[in-house]
Amino acid sequence: MLEKKECFLQKKVAAEVERAKDYTKAKNKSAAIQCLKKKKLYETQIEQLANFQLRVHDQMIMLESAKATTDTVDALRSGSSAVKAIHQSVSIDDIENAIEEANEHTENMRQIQEALATPIGASADFDEDELEAELEDLEEEELDNELPEPPQRTSMEPSARATTSSQPANDLAELTKLQAEMAL
Repeated sequence: MLEKKECFLQKKVAAEVERAKDYTKAKNKSAAIQCLKKKKLYETQIEQLANFQLRVHDQMIMLESAKATTDTVDALRSGSSAVKAIHQSVSIDDIENAIEEANEHTENMRQIQEALATPIGASADFDEDELEAELEDLEEEELDNELPEPPQRTSMEPSARATTSSQPANDLAELTKLQAEMAL
């Protein structure tokens, strides 16, 4: 509404300026001055309307700010009430009871799993120590099979000395063979 009134007054100012020009052309100085005085009054009113609009906008901003503040306070109150309700519904005793129940359930599950893992029937009669001893024997036998026989010592006769020079070649061949077997 203030903007419409300002627009209307600006049209009146423009009309008064035109009338003052017409009177100036007609050499009617006093009528032209009267038009300029009216123009000044309209401009003063336009200035007042601009101040009024500024105040209204200022109030609008303050109202929006107040609404935002109110919404924030309401949200804080709502959050505080929710936290308070949660604290009232949950007590330390309830938490301790829940933890105790969880621990009991865990212990029950452990006992059930142990019961299911216990061997029954023929497998329950096996002696673990005896089985481990048998496994060790098998491992030792396997190692014995994998190791080469130690070379036999012979007396150092001249003919044996001649083969001694070929001995390192044979040892090297056996070592290579052993390495190949161990890589498998």
